[in-house]
Amino acid sequence: MPDAYHPPRRLRVFAFDPWTALRPGNRQIREVTLSIPAELDPIAATGPRLGPRGDYLEVVDYDPSTGQFYTPLDLNDPAVLFNDGLTPAADDPRFHQQMVYAVAMETIGLFEHALGRYVLWSPRPVDPADRPRDAGDHDSHVARLRLYPHALREANAYYDPARKALLFGYFDLGPDSRSAPPGTVMFTCLSQDIIVHEMCHAILDGLHPYFIEPSNPDMLALHEAFSDLVAIFQHFSHPEVLRDQIARTGGDLERQSLLGALAQEFGRGLGRSGALRDALGAEVDGTWQPHDPDNTALTRARGPHARGAILVAAVFRAFLNIYRIRVADLFRIATGGSGVLRPGAPDPDLVNRLADEAATSARHMLNICIRAMDYVPPVNVDFGDYLRAIITADHDLFPDDAHGYRAAFIEAFAAWGIVPHAIPVLSEGSLIWPSFADAARDHGDDPTELEAMLRQSLGELLARPDRLLEELHATYGGDTGGGRMLDRLEAEKDALLASLGAAGPGALRDPRLDGLTTQALLQQNLLELEFISPRKVIHHARRFYAMLFWGILMKQPPEALQTIGLCLDPDAPATITRSRQTGRPSVQVHSVRVASRLGNRGQFEREYVVELIQTRAGHLDPDVQALADEGRTAAALALWNARHPLRRRSALGRDFAYRTGCTLLIDTRSLRIRRVIRTRHRIDDDAGLAAVRAEHQGRARHPLNAFDTAGDTPAAPFAALHRHVAPGAD
Repeated sequence: MPDAYHPPRRLRVFAFDPWTALRPGNRQIREVTLSIPAELDPIAATGPRLGPRGDYLEVVDYDPSTGQFYTPLDLNDPAVLFNDGLTPAADDPRFHQQMVYAVAMETIGLFEHALGRYVLWSPRPVDPADRPRDAGDHDSHVARLRLYPHALREANAYYDPARKALLFGYFDLGPDSRSAPPGTVMFTCLSQDIIVHEMCHAILDGLHPYFIEPSNPDMLALHEAFSDLVAIFQHFSHPEVLRDQIARTGGDLERQSLLGALAQEFGRGLGRSGALRDALGAEVDGTWQPHDPDNTALTRARGPHARGAILVAAVFRAFLNIYRIRVADLFRIATGGSGVLRPGAPDPDLVNRLADEAATSARHMLNICIRAMDYVPPVNVDFGDYLRAIITADHDLFPDDAHGYRAAFIEAFAAWGIVPHAIPVLSEGSLIWPSFADAARDHGDDPTELEAMLRQSLGELLARPDRLLEELHATYGGDTGGGRMLDRLEAEKDALLASLGAAGPGALRDPRLDGLTTQALLQQNLLELEFISPRKVIHHARRFYAMLFWGILMKQPPEALQTIGLCLDPDAPATITRSRQTGRPSVQVHSVRVASRLGNRGQFEREYVVELIQTRAGHLDPDVQALADEGRTAAALALWNARHPLRRRSALGRDFAYRTGCTLLIDTRSLRIRRVIRTRHRIDDDAGLAAVRAEHQGRARHPLNAFDTAGDTPAAPFAALHRHVAPGAD
């Protein structure tokens, strides 16, 4: 968000894509106007003028296939500013810049509204302790995501986590094209669906960077399905489009329309019979048919797209059920109780009311789906976990559920065979993640004393972070082996204080913090900077508190840590990553962040979201694993080399990472742990390790999708996932 208020900026974009806009029947919905935050500096003040540039994004319009930079768009030019941007035009590279920038900014706004905090990009993998302390700013903060409208000369678009960029391709249509004539150039940067989809990958990677690890069949599918869902529900946020499509379908959203389909032009341009993906149905032998729920579909689906389509269908079924409930009275009134509209165009007043209800339902569904991403384990998530996250997130904010959203989700997921593990009876109560007290009782412990100790430690951390900092130095300083950890902690503290200083007076939008000394600042709850400071300050505050939170975890009794799914047993398998400070299995405090939400009664809910992760080296050969677990590294390496003489190793390493963890949701006022959201297995659980091994072995034997393409680096998995494959393949 900008550091000062600016009026919203209005920019025109294609409602769907250029070819859909050209069809005579779509003339009234050719374009829509987006209202987005006006960022501080939409064009670079210094250096080459590459395109719109603000606090979150910068457009770099360089085309490597031609070696040229396209003329940059200045959004502050009066001719642009006072005309809601350039007129949508497929042949104007400056409009391409406007389109990607506007749609990307609108997507950011959706997430910030649902999550109640600023969007941050995934950090650079830079360890401050590896740099000289006086070497300047080498922090991991990524200020801006880069958007390249013409980066690729191919039928592809993807998020590159290494470059922190979205790369959009363009290509000539071939003889199989069912949209524009063969030879026509198609630009993926002009598809609103594709832009939203890729932005969701980038935002989700900033929130959960381990979600790109294929630890179970649903992990990559969740990335794809979630991005599709946001793009689909975005269709319902444009009133003119929604009214047009409801008028055409008579308010029956189960009929074929543009609302449930993704990337119309792209799909037809590649020779498909319809959109790239459609949540409602598909053409079969030239006839469009709706998808019927199939509770066995997941057992047959292979690959991220096939499995992801099932999750999309389940969520969209829940949306349709909610919409039908909300408009039932309108249809009764309009039809005199028959439920059948008279022939001809529906009454405009009815269309407007139906559109309002559809928009409200879609907005609620989208907020629930996004908010649920705070209610999942930090690693190794499956569709059942996501259902539990959806139900818990909505229950905690809207206990009454007047319109039956949670019942609709449960019914729809069950209809498509998505059932959480070890929950034989599907009900709202059984799906809600447990509180700390419930988790402790399930573990056979008395929760009262354990939670009291955790709450006291949390209170001390929030009230006086400087005291915990001193305690950590006293505990792990000197000859204890904690020097590296303390160097990192000090580097994070310095980066936070430097970012506060660089922000300048008034930047925190709280005059009480201006002029405070370093010591005085470290006596504040700096997590509260989440709402009053620039995003760089927020980034460093989160990282600093993550390291401090590790300190209070190490003070807790073993029972408390077992309750939240952690293993710190020194006799645990040797393949579990060890802490240099304690010698016990290490715990990565991946994130400490704040979320704020407004409930249906107007109540303001705020909570700390804390993510804890443990890692273990996994080996595809169980015999190698057994030796490594016993700490017999030399024997394990010798066995591996004996069985793989053509791929000998000098060090054992690992074949895959086995990760487990827990997300804690902590009330900011009472400091009670409201939810304990654990992975199914602990890090020392061999059954969990075997399940992840089986997933990797299956992928090695039967490559399921483009993620497995040889030669693609782990740093750019989305490039392979989004590469065009033949219709029907995954």
